Amino acid sequence: MELLADVGNTTTIFGLHNSKSVICVWRLPSSRLETEDEIFAILDGLFRSKGFSFSSLDGFCVASVVPRLNRSLQYFAARYLPFSAVFLKPDRFVSVGLKTDNPAEIGADRLANVIGAARHYGPNAIVIDVGTAITIDVLKDNVFVGGSILPGPATAMSALFSKTAKLPEVELFFEDHYLGTNTEDNIRIGIVNGTYFALQGIVKNLQKNFSERTQVIGTGGNVELFMIEDGFIDTNDQDLTLKGIRAYYDRVKASEKSITG
Repeated sequence: MELLADVGNTTTIFGLHNSKSVICVWRLPSSRLETEDEIFAILDGLFRSKGFSFSSLDGFCVASVVPRLNRSLQYFAARYLPFSAVFLKPDRFVSVGLKTDNPAEIGADRLANVIGAARHYGPNAIVIDVGTAITIDVLKDNVFVGGSILPGPATAMSALFSKTAKLPEVELFFEDHYLGTNTEDNIRIGIVNGTYFALQGIVKNLQKNFSERTQVIGTGGNVELFMIEDGFIDTNDQDLTLKGIRAYYDRVKASEKSITG
């Protein structure tokens, strides 16, 4: 069983993966992972609550977009686990091609998403990950060819609230109308509905790169905001990033095994 970590700017997702699938998922504020001992204390309690222990682990793989936390995760593995942490990066273990101007700058979460999409959905896919930022990643013929980045809905809400004197923070959800008659409706229509149609327009144009319609996979903590009936997102796969991390780790371990015999 492997421990997988998707370390984001706001939230870190830990998951346990057995030989078949993700069996446990925990979402934690990334701000709580500042030291190796904090990571141990938190995970030890979570493991115990599900009847697991660190002794049942065979490996630990991380996709991180927060460099300052990487050392804490490395120290955690060194101190509390019998193996080192493996960090996902754009190297030979990535199972898809990388056709971008600078593959080294691709976020580990985006790499994990396209790796997971390739393994579970095929060589052509569009992945939309809705978190602090919204990333759109395009997989064509098993090659990551690029995408786009937008502010996430919570980020947009926070920016609007912090930069204006009278606009309130509101609960975000998709409105079924487009003429707001009060401030809260106006904000929701602008942020949620507006972002939805921005995404829809981008995806519509991306589909022109394929000979037939390509599946659109949604993931991330806020993707539910855009899972509209008859919408453009076909599948909500909340474990996609973790699945991609596991697929990367499998290739690392297979390489190590072939070297050691």
